[in-house]
Amino acid sequence: MNIKITHRNAKVSDSVKEKVEEWLNSSQERYEVITSAHVIIEKNDREDVAEATIHVAGKDIFAKASADNLYAALDAMADKIDRQLDRIHQKNVNKKGNQRPAATVEMEADEELSLA
Repeated sequence: MNIKITHRNAKVSDSVKEKVEEWLNSSQERYEVITSAHVIIEKNDREDVAEATIHVAGKDIFAKASADNLYAALDAMADKIDRQLDRIHQKNVNKKGNQRPAATVEMEADEELSLA
């Protein structure tokens, strides 16, 4: 997985790099679909902004979050990306084999027993 972290106004600190890489590696372990990531950090006078573009199996996922603290903005952005990755993962899992909910299977079994 290719990871690119840039800061618009200054140099990226090592602790921020570690936090972003740790988050991306944990997301890669869970969803196994991330091929590359580009994270952009921007510090303004009023707020910090974090945005990320993640390339996933032919799709690009984008999220942007802002907060008073840089780490809060990174966490909010990571949550947004993880929700989108989970949605893509669930679509792929459901395409491989639709399983019926247990309640309908039990109802059909009860109906078959009552008919017999």
